Amino acid sequence: MSSTIAAIGTALSNSGISIIRLSGKDSLNIINKIFKSSAKLEPNHIIYGKIVDNNEVIDNVLVSYFKAPHSYTGEDVCEINCHGGNQITKEILEIVLENGASLAEPGEFSKRAFLNGKMDLSQAEAVINLINAKTKTETRIAAKNMEGDLSKRIRELREELVELMAHIEVSVDYPEYDYEEVEPTSIVSLLDKKINEIDNIVKTYEHGKYIKNGVNVAILGKPNVGKSSLLNNLANYEKAIVTDIPGTTRDIVEETINLGNIVLNISDTAGIRDTDDIIEKIGVEKSIKILEEMDLVLYLINGQEGVSKEDFEILSKIQNKGLKYITVINKMDLTEKSILDSILKELNKNGIKEPICISVENNEGIDDLKNEIIELFDANDLDYSHELIITNERHKDLLKKAIGYLEDAKKEISFGQPIDIVSIYVKKSTKTLGEIIGADVTQDIIAKIFEKFCLGK
Repeated sequence: MSSTIAAIGTALSNSGISIIRLSGKDSLNIINKIFKSSAKLEPNHIIYGKIVDNNEVIDNVLVSYFKAPHSYTGEDVCEINCHGGNQITKEILEIVLENGASLAEPGEFSKRAFLNGKMDLSQAEAVINLINAKTKTETRIAAKNMEGDLSKRIRELREELVELMAHIEVSVDYPEYDYEEVEPTSIVSLLDKKINEIDNIVKTYEHGKYIKNGVNVAILGKPNVGKSSLLNNLANYEKAIVTDIPGTTRDIVEETINLGNIVLNISDTAGIRDTDDIIEKIGVEKSIKILEEMDLVLYLINGQEGVSKEDFEILSKIQNKGLKYITVINKMDLTEKSILDSILKELNKNGIKEPICISVENNEGIDDLKNEIIELFDANDLDYSHELIITNERHKDLLKKAIGYLEDAKKEISFGQPIDIVSIYVKKSTKTLGEIIGADVTQDIIAKIFEKFCLGK
């Protein structure tokens, strides 16, 4: 990690400014070779001057210098703010590389920050979550974890478990000292408390995963019930082809939209029916198979035609898979009251929850549908300003693994095993929690995490 690295820290585009970032012990030396100014470059100052190559002025720039360890990476860091634009930005980076810097790998700046103790692993992962955030809620949660909310709680849990291990080991190894003996019942009580505390964090992932990854939504139904029209309505533009001809949609059409504090990854599917058309048949098979990947199904029924045997077959499959679903009756502007009453009666008789009635054509009931989705998945009631929320699957898996070791410790006590056996499992749980913040983690895992970062971060 001795080399000085450099990369473009902003998106390559025609814009007001671009930033080229350097980190490493030779950062200032490299800058002094190529930067000419009437002012001296001092730590924590930004200086106006020119980038020069072979006595030729390349650009007028602003350069800032952060002296180690008071920088993002913990090393000497310099940043060049040049005019935006692909060519000039690339040219200045090439000059920096020609004067001794090496091109940074994806995430190498943040990796150096982690290795130099400027942040722990969970905070580094929060950085990439913040960069990739699609909603306000996601940015707030990432920012809190970047500030160390998760790190602090993990450290507290580890310290409490370490204290328990120490208590057990002292009472076992030094029985001659006047030290309070550890009773199995009190250990079980403490383990139950820690299991409950960790599990409460795990439970936040249910909300967290939808905030981070979005909700996968499939629009299902028979042909010509208005699936593509509903997609277009939710997307606010003509994403899918709409005609009066049944079977127009023959493959899955996908669109991503923001709804409240969540993102919906919507898939408009081929109408489900028996067909001899080979292409349409493949589309129907995809529509059924896609259920495996969905968090929510919007099942559309044509209010003009009523509910059919095929509708109930699909709704039954959805229920058997335990999927969240909303039954939607469309074309209410054309639906007779007697037909609607019949549909509602049949749905109720077959255990289908109360549907949402809409008319995509007249934009009626769409807000009711949106509110129902928000109620099922949104984090409006989630107090992310005070509550710790995890959005990272790696964290969730490690927390569950830590719980498993504490459950094993409880089992050993119930089997009447010597009390020192318990500390083995408590130690494993502590080590597992340490993997979240990088206290106990392999180089392979570190490399895998930072390779997801963009260049320049």
